[in-house]
Amino acid sequence: MKKYIGAILTATILFGCADSHNQEKSLLDSVIAVHDKVMANDEHLMKNKMLLDSLLKHQSVPNVKWPGSDLLSSINNADSAMNDWMHKFDVENKGKSHQEIIDYLGKQKKKIIAIDSQINVAISESDKYLIQHKK
Repeated sequence: MKKYIGAILTATILFGCADSHNQEKSLLDSVIAVHDKVMANDEHLMKNKMLLDSLLKHQSVPNVKWPGSDLLSSINNADSAMNDWMHKFDVENKGKSHQEIIDYLGKQKKKIIAIDSQINVAISESDKYLIQHKK
């Protein structure tokens, strides 16, 4: 009887660890999926930045606040937020408990989703401006 209880406990622990690992992996995969989406939009963001920079260089009235400067600031802020997140993101989480890993990944997912929204707004606003000022 004791052999069966030991085997059942061992199996429960092994399956519990596997489930914890799967939960961590699933959450990490969802964070990475948002990251990949953001990186795909980053190219569009940088293209708009270059176009706005070009318009700024060719503005007709120097020393007057150019309306596109706010858009450039928005783009730069979004790009900086993404770069900061990528440099600080710890994919390995060594030495952390399961709950610490889940909490960390949950917070990181919220951050990258907020950055995604920030980038999408910067792209949308700069697209509108660039369409109006197409040469």
